[in-house]
Amino acid sequence: MTEPTESASRRAGLFAVVGIAVVLALVYAPLLIWLGKVSWQVTQLTNGAVLVLFAMLICLRTNLQTSRVAPQITTHGLSLLFVGIVLLWLTHHTNLPPLPLLIVSFAFALAAIIAFVFGRIGVRQFRPALGGFVVFGLLIGLFPALDWPLRAVAAKYAAAFMHWAGLPVQLHLVLGGPPELVLSLEGRNYIVATECNGFGLLTSSLLLATILGLHYRLTLVRKAGLILLAVPVAIGCNFLRIVSICLFAPRVPLSYPVVHEILGNGFYLLGLALVWVTTQRAAIPAAERWKPPPDPA
Repeated sequence: MTEPTESASRRAGLFAVVGIAVVLALVYAPLLIWLGKVSWQVTQLTNGAVLVLFAMLICLRTNLQTSRVAPQITTHGLSLLFVGIVLLWLTHHTNLPPLPLLIVSFAFALAAIIAFVFGRIGVRQFRPALGGFVVFGLLIGLFPALDWPLRAVAAKYAAAFMHWAGLPVQLHLVLGGPPELVLSLEGRNYIVATECNGFGLLTSSLLLATILGLHYRLTLVRKAGLILLAVPVAIGCNFLRIVSICLFAPRVPLSYPVVHEILGNGFYLLGLALVWVTTQRAAIPAAERWKPPPDPA
């Protein structure tokens, strides 16, 4: 009678987990659909969404390789689900901003499903992806508020650098519709549009710092330092991107869109590479980084 009882228990656990997962999918479907639409429509957020999905897939593969899939209702999973439900309740019964509460609520609900399927260790291995999702969701909410300040900072410092270099540059604020910032240099005008605000690089840098910091299980101080470092790295690379486009576009035998794409992608990758290298140096002690290879003999 033991085997049938255990088999029935496993089936009951599977049905319970699937039922909870379906209910949660229906509850959070509007949030996920909205996140998907915004990520698709706003080009600066598309790469960030890809990073989060890639982190989810990596964590899922790791769990499938190292953990035993045994769906069952556990106390740990129920506690995570309870926190998620409380946060969801708060979105409708408090004056707190609803989006952050919804994002964190979904992260706890997803962690609960992971706990039901893979156990406590599975949740631990999914932390990088869950942390990345939370940061990404919060940044989507900040995009409208940060668009203009980021554009203003990028245009101001790009103009200041070129002026310091002795170039006849002028920065204009054009009204009469949606306000625009225009850099005038050597008879050509460069509009610092929304696409030039550097939010895409800022999003990707913060996501990479969060995901890698959780993956390598850095100390809280190092995690915070890495995330703080990602902000000036993104702003600095975007500032250099604008300067380089203004300087090279009139001087190379390539069309402006080609120059824009080459330099834009180049500084985007440079920013992510700086975050990656910094994380590696923070995660791996210097003694191990510079340890000589073992003698083959």
